[in-house]
Amino acid sequence: KHADMVKWNGKLEYTYTSERPENDVKTNKDTLVFRLEPTAEVNKNWDVHARLDASTSMKYDRATGEKDNDTNDGVTLKRAWAQGNYDKFTVKLGKMELTSAEAYTNAGAIVFDRDFSGAEVSFGKDLGVKLQAGQAKLKDTFGEYTNAGGVDVDFSRSHSANYQGVELQYNKNNWMAGLAYYRLKTDAFKGYLKGDSTMMNIWAANLGYRFDDNVLLAGSYANNNKIDSSKMKKSYQIGLDYKGATSEDQGSWGAYVAYRYLGAASANPTDDGAVWGTKGIELGTNYTVWKNVIVSAKYFKGKAIEQGTDDKFSKLFGRVEFLF
Repeated sequence: KHADMVKWNGKLEYTYTSERPENDVKTNKDTLVFRLEPTAEVNKNWDVHARLDASTSMKYDRATGEKDNDTNDGVTLKRAWAQGNYDKFTVKLGKMELTSAEAYTNAGAIVFDRDFSGAEVSFGKDLGVKLQAGQAKLKDTFGEYTNAGGVDVDFSRSHSANYQGVELQYNKNNWMAGLAYYRLKTDAFKGYLKGDSTMMNIWAANLGYRFDDNVLLAGSYANNNKIDSSKMKKSYQIGLDYKGATSEDQGSWGAYVAYRYLGAASANPTDDGAVWGTKGIELGTNYTVWKNVIVSAKYFKGKAIEQGTDDKFSKLFGRVEFLF
């Protein structure tokens, strides 16, 4: 009935990364992703959304990941959810974005930058409230494997956790501030958390100030109280943003500098530059070459949080996006 009310957006995205551990083999990846994001109207309040990614390794010229982890196998349904928009609140049901509240900075999120399956309710204007509950896959979380609790853990694709999240976020005039609580529970955490616990609690806070339309100074902090190591139980970042490229404005650009510390409070952070278990300086910039064509680059230089010999680490990141 509403087939004529389907809107298609998407992009073609090329990404290059180079991870360079000290005195170890560097890892380079070249990935090409074709993404479609349809939106369809159901009625005056409800619509449905999806994200489909088809990815291929430029290194091996194929869409499978037999010899590397550059890609998914062919086309993957990344997200699919129904959304109800009402005057006082919004409801989402399905598989959707899971991005923690501090991700409004150019450096991104320190706790979550991924997806989850379940339900979300959000309401409020100057003081927004977001409630989430569902299941979150553990594959590729916490650096995929970690010895933060003294035991190596490698979560398989079959592992998932019960997830609940609560966020309070203030955003008015020049100020942004927020508090959040995230809970993950699964038997797969046994041997990793204090007291063989199966439940992980992550508390987070963020604060930002806009000097004007161009400059933002922001910081965030998160703590995982089930981790023994005082170095690894926390995550934080502080950064200074200047402007940012917009797809419609040819010649627009932005840049940022941030200090990032991604410990075990970072379940699945934004890791274009800094990666899980590292701390250091991250620099980034983006530029709109032509309308709907954006080039971005990032560089991270730092060390492993659990310092030892050969603990230095750097990463290069480059991306070109053709939006439609």
